Amino acid sequence: MTSWKKWTSALLAAGIIVGSGSVWQDSSVQAASVSSKVTTPAEVTLKSGGKTLTQKGLLQGGSTWVSLTAVKDVAGGTLKYDAKTKSYTVTAANNAMTVSLMDGQPNVYINGYYPQVEAKLIEGRLYIPFSAMRDYLGVQGNWDGKNKTLTLSKVKQNNVKIKAATVSVTVKNAEVDVQYPQVSGLASKEAEAAINKVLKDEVDAYVAAFKKQTSEFGGATANRPYAFESSYVVTYNEKGVLGLITQRYEDYAGAHGMTYRTGHTFALDTGKELTLDDVLQNNKTMRETLSKKVGEQLKARGGYLDGYKGLNKDQDFYVTPTGVVVFFQLYEYTAYAEGFPEMPFTYKELLPKGTEPFGNVTGSK
Repeated sequence: MTSWKKWTSALLAAGIIVGSGSVWQDSSVQAASVSSKVTTPAEVTLKSGGKTLTQKGLLQGGSTWVSLTAVKDVAGGTLKYDAKTKSYTVTAANNAMTVSLMDGQPNVYINGYYPQVEAKLIEGRLYIPFSAMRDYLGVQGNWDGKNKTLTLSKVKQNNVKIKAATVSVTVKNAEVDVQYPQVSGLASKEAEAAINKVLKDEVDAYVAAFKKQTSEFGGATANRPYAFESSYVVTYNEKGVLGLITQRYEDYAGAHGMTYRTGHTFALDTGKELTLDDVLQNNKTMRETLSKKVGEQLKARGGYLDGYKGLNKDQDFYVTPTGVVVFFQLYEYTAYAEGFPEMPFTYKELLPKGTEPFGNVTGSK
């Protein structure tokens, strides 16, 4: 592991660079949660496609946990083990989720991006929370509390492929790993090109800024190199809409590096990038209400530094299968140690009763 990635792992262990909001959980399996005081796992029967799976799920720590092998089987993906890095990678729904045991405890990252997801090693088997399957691997579930049974199925997703593209960058005494998303398979090649241009232009600008900074700063050494990484994760891929988070990490051999995130939401039929107002269906009253609620939550958090006067015109946000997450950058309104402040809101909270998410911005269903 390179020096800057060791530093990143240390920050993850301290809970610094992950988002500080609540983890999403599909409402259909919330009944499967148990008290966090429970330490002994209880078995859960897993079903899919009308059959009972040989693998068992677990109830522990307030969450429903599913083994990586069961995830692979239901998602229709692949599961690979890398002995060199002591890691398992499940690939499904345009994401590659890796659980690494290199540091002695499970660490989770997706396409190089570190989500707010915990993994557990229980009796020699790796488990992830069901919510992570729903959010990142395209699996939904229905909970039967009486029989302690979780029935899993694949989510109907858009017919689009998202793969990592790379940029080759050479800077003396700098460790650089650049990955960014590119889409293919859309019916409209114009929309496809428009989306890919936004994502490519973004990473090109980041790389150019990094090169300029390294040139101006100087001082990097082989023992304490500069570092730059970019990565991404797919957060939503349904109903003709694609949601992504892109992230970059920069380290100029200072006290600590800095991480920046950008949320992207695209209408796949036109290639248009949607704003928060688009998602709120241009409801000014709801925007004002949301702005107030975000402020209340932000100011109630530890580490609030002052300065919030309302949502930004180009407010950072991303979409998930269950709602919208409003977030802010490190240091924007909170201390660095608070990580990325994230405030999740369900579509039910944000949209008029009976309104379908994204019904106003795309003709794809």
